[in-house]
Amino acid sequence: MRLVLVSQEYPPETARGGIGTQTYAKAHGLARLGHQVVVISHAPDEQRREYDDGPVKVIRVSGYDRRVPAHTLEAWWLRHSLGVAEALAALQNRAPIDLVDFPEYGAEGFMWLLNRGEDHRIPAVIQLHGPLAMLADTVGWPEPGSELYRVGTFMEGTCLRLADGIFSSSPCSADWCARAYGIPREAIAVMHTGIDVERFSPRPVAKAPRPTIVFVGRLAQSKGVLALVEATSRLAPRFPGLQLRLIGRGDAQVLAEIRARAAAAGSPDPIDLVGFVDHADLPEHLSRAHVFAAPSLYEGGPGFVYLEAMACGLPVIACSGSGAAEAVTHEQTGLLVPPGDREALVAALDRLLRDDAAREAMGARARRFAVETADSRQCLRRIEAFYLATLGARDAASKAKAPPVRPIAEVT
Repeated sequence: MRLVLVSQEYPPETARGGIGTQTYAKAHGLARLGHQVVVISHAPDEQRREYDDGPVKVIRVSGYDRRVPAHTLEAWWLRHSLGVAEALAALQNRAPIDLVDFPEYGAEGFMWLLNRGEDHRIPAVIQLHGPLAMLADTVGWPEPGSELYRVGTFMEGTCLRLADGIFSSSPCSADWCARAYGIPREAIAVMHTGIDVERFSPRPVAKAPRPTIVFVGRLAQSKGVLALVEATSRLAPRFPGLQLRLIGRGDAQVLAEIRARAAAAGSPDPIDLVGFVDHADLPEHLSRAHVFAAPSLYEGGPGFVYLEAMACGLPVIACSGSGAAEAVTHEQTGLLVPPGDREALVAALDRLLRDDAAREAMGARARRFAVETADSRQCLRRIEAFYLATLGARDAASKAKAPPVRPIAEVT
């Protein structure tokens, strides 16, 4: 198949979270299965370019960045969707596209899906990661009733209604979209890309000489980063040399807040702001740590950073009540704490840092869970089968709508 994956997030330039990670894994995994894969992503420097990322063709589009300045995020979404539609039309003119895959967040397929006529109806699927309606209700962004909320949920809902197939990374996100956008729950398949359990495995490297907690992801309050900084500061007197390694990008305001909170607690030394780390280098960073912690207030699930840390043999601390609990089993592969509960977070970290035997046993079980349930080789085969089923259903629907073929004698 000639597949096009659309995602404004794609490493390294626009890697911010799970959408970019999954798009990369999906693109390279499907290319290894023999498919021709093109990724359309955003060009942060406003310069359109094409290049090969191994077997994957990447097209960075600037769309209408210079021609139509966007002063709001909802305007940016609309403008970017137009740039995506333009890029898809150009690709289709070069060679036929078999199927297009969009994320729901950002409604990147909005303009293109609206513009599909019966003569230009390339099959399209949407993968759910975490809908805007879910974010508004669980982490308070965007504010319900705001212009971004009204326009963004309309755009997301329209894309989902027009798609030929929908699949979700987790039951949690599927349930949210079914409720928020009126989609029959049974129409949403649940599958994800999985992780490379050979790359993400315990590396033969020494553990850090200092007791080390590691976080990987977007440095944002909703991801529990500030709570982790506070918990580390409180635990520092109990664990000499304690270190919290924060791997990922954050805006200047969040980084300043992290430094300010650490300084106010009188213990800035334990906080190590690592910044962005190439995905290929993450396994070694994870393998050197003792505990992985990412107490997000809410996760659509399953949370690939959790699965990657587990595959490297680390026990994981996450929050209960959301998609993270689909990956982390309390007391088995890690510990779940109530979202926003600072005391419970401190207690969980304290327990795992003190108890070597419990930490190692949980880490071993975490590794087994990741290998048995999230091996990308099996997960990507399921996505491939979903694509093929979508193409088959679309072909059947087209044939059903076509007028009957009349015998030649009858026509003449």
